[in-house]
Amino acid sequence: MKQLLKLALAGLACAVLLGCAHPINMNPDLATVKASGITVIDKSVGFHISDASKAIEVTTPGGGGDKVRYFPYRDIEPGIYKALTEVFRNVTKIKDPKDAEEFRKSGVSMLIVPEVTTNSFSDSVLTWPPTQFTVNLTCTVLDASGKPFHTVRVSGDGRATFDEFKSNFALAAVRASNDALAKLVKALGEAPELRR
Repeated sequence: MKQLLKLALAGLACAVLLGCAHPINMNPDLATVKASGITVIDKSVGFHISDASKAIEVTTPGGGGDKVRYFPYRDIEPGIYKALTEVFRNVTKIKDPKDAEEFRKSGVSMLIVPEVTTNSFSDSVLTWPPTQFTVNLTCTVLDASGKPFHTVRVSGDGRATFDEFKSNFALAAVRASNDALAKLVKALGEAPELRR
């Protein structure tokens, strides 16, 4: 019994020394994802994020030696879909981009496959939520034959102070997602390659 107690105390000490990973989400505010000053592209496009990508959990730095963990693809997927609907006439989620029959039946002329990378930071030694967060989106655009012909890259930044995030620990992450999606709408809407 003493041995078990010692092991439990040692594990607790390690957790305190190494910090822990707090769960947050980086879900964007969909009401802020809007096109402004661009003409909708009169095309049907497909959108694909694999189930494997949506299952990826990422851990990045927080404050006070702690970390935060979240699911970037799963969290931002609704925001990317909304961004695409702001730019294109019709957007369809494609389950399997290698399924020629699904691709043909969907009637899409191009497929957009996003890659999401993130990072976070905090200058606080006392609180764990990140004060700075970055979301990088790289969207590869493929034609109907599956050949890549255009890439859009944007980076969103979000910052939050202690007074702001004490009621929303993920505030910097949400702001970074919002910023990245606003830039994505603009970059897609202004890309002449997507209008041809």
